[in-house]
Amino acid sequence: MKLTSTPSAARALALAALLAIPGLAAAQSAPATQALSALKSRQASLGLAAEDLADAAVTSQYTDSHNGITHVYLRQRVRGIEVYGAVADVHFGQGGKVASLHSSFRSNVTAQARPAAPGLSPEQAVAAAARALNMPAPRSLAIRKAGSGAEGMEFNDGGISLENIPVKLMYLPMPDGSLRLVWDVTLAPTNAEHYWNARVDASTGALLDKSDYTVSDNFSLLNLTRPVTQASVAAATPAPAPTTTANRTAVPNSYNVWPITIESPSHGARKLVSNPADAFASPFGWHDTDGKAGAEYTITRGNNVHAYDDRNDVNTYTAGVNVSPDGGANLEFDFPFDASKPAPALANLNTAVVNLFYWNNIMHDIMLRKGFDEVSGNFQTTNYTGQGRGGDYVQAEAQDKSGLAAPTYNNANFSTPGDGTRPRMQMYLWDQSLADAIITEPASLAGSIDATEGAFTVPVKKAGPISGSLVLASDGTTTATATLGCTPYANAAAVKGNIAVVDRGSCTFLVKVQQAQAAGAKMVIIVNNNPDQAPFGFVGDTTGIRIPGVMIGTNDGARIKQALAAGTPVKMTFSGNTVVSYRDGDFDNGIIAHEYGHGISTRLTGGPATSCLNSQEQMGEGWSDFFALWMTTKPGDIGATGRGIGTYASFQNTDGIGIRPTRYSTDFKINPTTYAVIGTGNYAVNGTTVPVHAVGYVWCTALWDMNWALIEAEGYNADLRGSTGGNNVALQLVLDGCKLQPCAPGFIDGRNAILKADSINYKGAHAGIIWRAFARRGMGFSASQGSSGSLTDQKVAFDVPAILSSAKQLNEKMMEVYPNPATNQITVRTQVSSAAPVRVELVSLLGQRVSVQIIAAARLQQEGLTINTSALAGGVYVVRLTTSEGSITKKVVVQH
Repeated sequence: MKLTSTPSAARALALAALLAIPGLAAAQSAPATQALSALKSRQASLGLAAEDLADAAVTSQYTDSHNGITHVYLRQRVRGIEVYGAVADVHFGQGGKVASLHSSFRSNVTAQARPAAPGLSPEQAVAAAARALNMPAPRSLAIRKAGSGAEGMEFNDGGISLENIPVKLMYLPMPDGSLRLVWDVTLAPTNAEHYWNARVDASTGALLDKSDYTVSDNFSLLNLTRPVTQASVAAATPAPAPTTTANRTAVPNSYNVWPITIESPSHGARKLVSNPADAFASPFGWHDTDGKAGAEYTITRGNNVHAYDDRNDVNTYTAGVNVSPDGGANLEFDFPFDASKPAPALANLNTAVVNLFYWNNIMHDIMLRKGFDEVSGNFQTTNYTGQGRGGDYVQAEAQDKSGLAAPTYNNANFSTPGDGTRPRMQMYLWDQSLADAIITEPASLAGSIDATEGAFTVPVKKAGPISGSLVLASDGTTTATATLGCTPYANAAAVKGNIAVVDRGSCTFLVKVQQAQAAGAKMVIIVNNNPDQAPFGFVGDTTGIRIPGVMIGTNDGARIKQALAAGTPVKMTFSGNTVVSYRDGDFDNGIIAHEYGHGISTRLTGGPATSCLNSQEQMGEGWSDFFALWMTTKPGDIGATGRGIGTYASFQNTDGIGIRPTRYSTDFKINPTTYAVIGTGNYAVNGTTVPVHAVGYVWCTALWDMNWALIEAEGYNADLRGSTGGNNVALQLVLDGCKLQPCAPGFIDGRNAILKADSINYKGAHAGIIWRAFARRGMGFSASQGSSGSLTDQKVAFDVPAILSSAKQLNEKMMEVYPNPATNQITVRTQVSSAAPVRVELVSLLGQRVSVQIIAAARLQQEGLTINTSALAGGVYVVRLTTSEGSITKKVVVQH
């Protein structure tokens, strides 16, 4: 296929393509023209020349109904060919004034892109991409949508992709500053594990770059090492979710689920909800697809989502093969739930699919109310307004891969292609593997306890069943670190031939096992030092390791150590068998909301036609965690209470740590994270760092603080479809921030976009709250992110704009004192700037100064100041800060 392009022809094609985009009729071309004019008027400050902007093309544009802002998203082009990653966004207020503008357009772009014709045909490019991605060769490729190389074309699936295969010419920026002509090819492998967007050299077919539309929350680090022998048992389910049977009273258009704000069966009872579809967001109900009265489907399918099981990993729905429960003519989706059944059993499958269907729909309806609507790229079969692109309902697959000979566990993912192409949500079963560990003596402790074998120690099954006396390791001192087992044992003679017990902390797991082995122990037990965290399969180097090792929980370890300290012998037996339990991720509504959230942030950032959350500092996991927390917040909750993500699926109590380094909380004792930890690796979960999740954890921490600060100011509104209440304001700001931020955003980009959203929506009424929330987590006024492509070049700052810390506005909310009440010490922090060192005083109610310290303002902002209160009499004291801007006081209670 011969492909040619001229600048004049390309511009004509660009205009035709622009006007052909649904929702971009001729009457709407004015914003596109205005956007180009706005870029041209700022070209000097953007470092661009006229020719760098001359061929720019609009990829999408729309106007928000709730605030009147028109968003225009553009991509840079050379000779009619788009430049990958070169994106601009321009946002206009109702009067046509530019509210916000960003550009990643390249300068001197024409010189960087050498004129060249592709050496490969589009068909050859598809084959080259498939080969590079370890996919089968395509068969019988046929054009489904014709077009030139520059404007793109679409092939059928070629027998290798779950969706049709779009292909187009692009220029790819190279490390040397040049632009390479490439074919951009999108492939959705039939195993649905990825959704590749690849760029292959247009001459050689070499793979030069790729990104994945599938965001996978693979929590395999929680999946514990299992010996060959397993005993499968049902997962224990807490009391709020008793065994139930189908409701006997017919209730039309109803769903028996764990509804909105109830995170899982651990968090509350299942309820029969009727007519839950929002009249504005889903005006014809959840089972319509044609925009007319009457349901097209009586199964768990409709305009917003089709939910079905994919136990056999076929990734498509076939009636009679896949389970998509039928509610009958009355749409009654009330199926039994038996909590005693293990997750792989089919007994609860109907209920799981119905719950998945409900939560996808409720996410759709609430987010549409807040602006993730048809025109901005939401997920619907039919767009009732005629704006945006339809045909992209969510394919929500329950219990994915659970029926295979080698099932996949502990995962969840969401694939988000561009507007008009169907996304896919895959939910999985979760498993927990615990070593068969039994205390045999003394009788007061006898019984099974939770234990997990190390990932690098010798399997107990291989070493043979192990029984023996427990001996607490000691370094010979009486310090708190005496039992860490990081140095040679002082009591090696007592440990030899027995089972060593050491505490977690201070050194690596490998060192602990090596020291136990050197002391002659036949096995080592590591006691976790985090009471919120279940035992896990600790990692290390297997070289030279000859003994088994397990981890046990903090509380079990405390009971054992207490008995040993009292001189009571403790004996244990480890059979080498593993007890495996299962839970269904389809019942963990926080995870469902999290996955759906990936689709929201991807479609809103950079416009619905562009996927640009690929930078190192991208915050996708953070937005998704925020959506999960927000959707499951109940009236009466408080921000200081710790909230874990995925506690149900990961077999934890509702107050467990979940699958993040800490629980989310406004309380620094529970969640002390700040922007400073990005790039340090100090946010590992169970010894494993997953950067994208760790980065998101920090971002969500700031959003969660902001959410609760807004609730404190404006209250909590239980009507989550409403516009008032601090919680609804927070969600609106987060969604609009996604629309207003640039492609490939970093933390400071995201912060600034939220501030801009507040200035647009609320005339800046919440600016102080927003600044203080971000400042307390290190994203203050003086902070900078550097490149969003790097995790190590950020500058952390805890200050707020000077106008917010002026003397007349100082108040106790600008100072943090924690813990409060306090026992042995307090930490004091503030976001207030000060030209002079800050005087920090602790004063009794009688006026006596019991502590006076002077500290630099920057240090007080970043590190805080610790005051020893262990020797103080119990009572009420006042912390007083004196800055160059004025004084702040706050009461603190000391109790012993």
